[in-house]
Amino acid sequence: MNNASDETLVQLVLKGETQLFAKIVERYEWPVYNLMYRYCRSEQEADDLTQDVFLRVYDRLSSFNRNRRFFPWLYTLAVNRANDWHRSNAARGTKLVELRWDIPEAEVSADQEEKMLSQEEVGNLYKALDELPDVTREMIMLRYQQELPVFEIAGIFKASESAVKMRIARGLAKMKVFLGGGRHEGME
Repeated sequence: MNNASDETLVQLVLKGETQLFAKIVERYEWPVYNLMYRYCRSEQEADDLTQDVFLRVYDRLSSFNRNRRFFPWLYTLAVNRANDWHRSNAARGTKLVELRWDIPEAEVSADQEEKMLSQEEVGNLYKALDELPDVTREMIMLRYQQELPVFEIAGIFKASESAVKMRIARGLAKMKVFLGGGRHEGME
């Protein structure tokens, strides 16, 4: 069952094999937790929100359209929950303390100086991402970290594909300026 598709697992859960929902949670717990952590900046709160998302997913599983991919549907529920939380609880002006991404480790053959430089670059990348509006940051992460196609990101955020492309491009341009790679009007 470890190699079963998401859609197959959903079908089996809906047919009564509810224990298989744990496989879905296992697959997507980390991306959902990451999203929640980026919004709330608290490990405990992110844990609670992640659990809440999976409860919502389970409750709404029967509404999942099996002709579509599962992850974008799940992530839409997660983004909606994060936005709900943000509207009611987020303190403005906080910065990212930590992003829990899968960061490729430096090659074993690289010397210590290169590893330190790489860690610094990753830290700078996180800071640049933190300067972006939440929606833009999520779009960039879905595109480049989760490798979702633009049309699926558009569906998650209920936006046109061209709006998603433009938002990603503008976000990347702002990041480039923040990282010292160019000039952009309106950036300090």
